[in-house]
Amino acid sequence: MTTPRCPACQSTANQRKAGKNRSGSQRYLCKACGENYTPAPYPNGYPEPIRKKVILMCLDGQTFRSVARKMGVNHQTVANWVNDYVLRSARAIYKKPKG
Repeated sequence: MTTPRCPACQSTANQRKAGKNRSGSQRYLCKACGENYTPAPYPNGYPEPIRKKVILMCLDGQTFRSVARKMGVNHQTVANWVNDYVLRSARAIYKKPKG
């Protein structure tokens, strides 16, 4: 295993484990500068290609629940992604021009 490097002072000496964050990634404490950090955090959520495919399936007229079953995602997650997509699209369309 490689010794983690502090992002603040670049030191590899005196790095101590300092618990884990919510996603389960190992946290470290640099004894040299006192910085707490996570060298390689675990990714959260689903990959972007899955989200895009889910949104396209819903735009094709499939129900949230049928998409959820086919993609192995919770139906409420599908609804949240579609609602976020609609809100972002509406903001982009109705964005006030500057000036």
